[in-house]
Amino acid sequence: MAVWKRLLLALTATLAVTVLLTALPHAGRRPAEDGRDLAVFRPVTVKRLGSDNLVDSMIGLRLSLKLKKVDWKQGVLSADLSAENMPDDLAAWMGDVQRMLSLAFAQTDNVSRVLLRIVEPMAVQQGAPVQPSYRLLAAVDVRRTDGWLPADLSRVGDANPVADAAWRAKLRMTLTGDVIRRFGSAAGGDGEPVPGTTSGL
Repeated sequence: MAVWKRLLLALTATLAVTVLLTALPHAGRRPAEDGRDLAVFRPVTVKRLGSDNLVDSMIGLRLSLKLKKVDWKQGVLSADLSAENMPDDLAAWMGDVQRMLSLAFAQTDNVSRVLLRIVEPMAVQQGAPVQPSYRLLAAVDVRRTDGWLPADLSRVGDANPVADAAWRAKLRMTLTGDVIRRFGSAAGGDGEPVPGTTSGL
């Protein structure tokens, strides 16, 4: 009879320890007011761009133009976007410029400058190397310290820097003569490259 008592006592002790060990991890957890568990990690509104998340950040932008090259160095984000599939869609160009600037200056806190080039492939001559070469169409240079960013960043996608000198100045945008002819001459209507643009590379 004594053996059964000792066995029952040992079984009861084992069961009590098991229950205690199961409940221990939850002892310090405080339920949320609505009855759900609190999240262990909270969303971070600002992230730091770096070589470890550069590619994922670019993919997440869902750019309309083709990303041909991207570089991250000492706070400067630079990229080449190819307009080969959208050569005449200025709205698509500017939409991508806005996405890049928003990533750099609204979603991160460690990008000091963005350098963008919009390019297109040059016609491949017979017998030329398979690797295509690109010619410059437009270039953008924007810095975190630019005073217009807080008020006007969300308007970049609707801008027409070909016709609007103010936007060319804000974006430090350089346009080639081909872009001027392609999208119509800027104010003045002479069809020549406007101040801040170049007719060649």
